[in-house]
Amino acid sequence: MQLSFVFIAIFFIIGLVQALPTHKRDAGSLWGITYTAKSSDGSCHSAEQVSEYVKRFKNNGIKNIRTYSQECDQLPNILNAIKKNGGGMKVLTAIWIGGENDDDEIAQLEKHLNDGANKDLISGIAVGNEAVQGGLMDGGKVAAKIKEIKKKFGGQFKIGTVDTPAGFNSDMVDASDVIWVNIHPFFGGVSADEAVKNLQEQIASFQAKANGKDIVIGEVGWPTQGDANGKAKPSVDGLSKVVKALMNSNIQYYFFESHDSKWKGDGSFSVEPHWGICDQNGKSKIPEFH
Repeated sequence: MQLSFVFIAIFFIIGLVQALPTHKRDAGSLWGITYTAKSSDGSCHSAEQVSEYVKRFKNNGIKNIRTYSQECDQLPNILNAIKKNGGGMKVLTAIWIGGENDDDEIAQLEKHLNDGANKDLISGIAVGNEAVQGGLMDGGKVAAKIKEIKKKFGGQFKIGTVDTPAGFNSDMVDASDVIWVNIHPFFGGVSADEAVKNLQEQIASFQAKANGKDIVIGEVGWPTQGDANGKAKPSVDGLSKVVKALMNSNIQYYFFESHDSKWKGDGSFSVEPHWGICDQNGKSKIPEFH
């Protein structure tokens, strides 16, 4: 009787994972990538630097870029870079909420989108990143911000927020058109070999909370330096294993992240600055990305 229950549970999880939204991608490429237009010292990337990163993403078969804010004029620079490099890419643009610059972030987004240019290159608007998980706002206030942005853009874009599975509440889910959820198997203490399987299991367990809405992974990756978290050990080899497994999956995700962010604090397990697929100088850490 117990064995039958185990098999039923396994098939249920497999069914949920197979039912996740899929997206045709180039063979052997990442589905998407997160990009913050800043150098290792925290200074803004120039329009030329942004264009080089976008060109590199495209050359690697990546068709989806996720940002975190409107600072550094990154949205117009990215959109111009996509057009310059022949199109065929989409941007999940964002506003950062929970700080002192919320109104400025919203004003910049309106400025860049309300003229009607390049709207076909926008896949959605992410209102905040881990605002609840990070203790910046409660779920009700995040939901209110989502609704505020929806009123400004009148159904032109898919709009929602990004948080961890634990960070989402029903108000946030109800307000969001798409559920962008950050899941990092590293923090689950599993090895790099088990990371994508763990990701699939976490997605499956999150399905009920998402209330039938499409789930896209807002962040998933593997750090290359820092302290171990049980079986999860930061390393270049681990990064390579996770990238290969993600490339062979049908999950929609944004790989975290394009390059190391030395301007960040160390964070948990001292890994925060070391998630880049490239180092702080833009040199790829692994042969899977060139």
